[in-house]
Amino acid sequence: TQNTIGLPEIINYSKQAYQAGTQNWDICQDTNGILYFANNEGLMSFDGTYWKIYPLPNKTIVRSVAIAHDNKVYVVGQDEIGYFSPNLQGVLEYHSLKHLIPERNRSFADVWDIVCIDKQVFFRSNNQILQLSGNRITDYPATNWLYMGATPDVFIAQDVSRGILRFDKDVWMPLITNEQLPKRILITAVLRGGKDSTLIITLKHGIYLYTRNQFRPFASPAISTIAGYHIYGAAAVNDEHIALATTQKGCIVIDKKGNQ
Repeated sequence: TQNTIGLPEIINYSKQAYQAGTQNWDICQDTNGILYFANNEGLMSFDGTYWKIYPLPNKTIVRSVAIAHDNKVYVVGQDEIGYFSPNLQGVLEYHSLKHLIPERNRSFADVWDIVCIDKQVFFRSNNQILQLSGNRITDYPATNWLYMGATPDVFIAQDVSRGILRFDKDVWMPLITNEQLPKRILITAVLRGGKDSTLIITLKHGIYLYTRNQFRPFASPAISTIAGYHIYGAAAVNDEHIALATTQKGCIVIDKKGNQ
């Protein structure tokens, strides 16, 4: 009964079409419109016609992908971080950054998140956050880094023992302590809420609003229901709407007032 006039066409590409791994973990797009996917079998690209797969040297899963200020395609996998850039023939080649990590910290299993800020790139594994600045990598260890994300206003990470921290002048400073948070809360996304506010999306506890050092639930009947579907990720659709990726009910769009 929906009026579909004017709605964009949705094309579904199966594993048989792109001929790579079943699972895709992340996605980004460069200035030329080429799409890049973090795939179980490596970095996957799509130019609108052709799919290509670029495996990592150790053939592990690519967990995250991001394009930084230098137009390099940064990727992370299991025990590996680096970037792809075109050679003289225009073919993407992989360059590992692992040799820049202090030797005592080069074993880190899965790396989950990439955040690009100014001319720096940050990588999150479970036990450390790595900061790439120029040709130097600085590591920030923790008991267990659970999340890392940024908006134009704030760059945060969640540590299992210290709560939510804010990165400021090369130091991770306490922002919201565990005493202020519900037990076993897990952040899955962070978005700009307004001029002075930040929306903090969680897996099972709904959405919270952080503004002027206050942390409070962003409550509505719709959000209370959606929280039960497990919000695995989120993205801003436009200035007024947010898309929530749930594990049980697919993609759900809400407005900035929390209405579905």
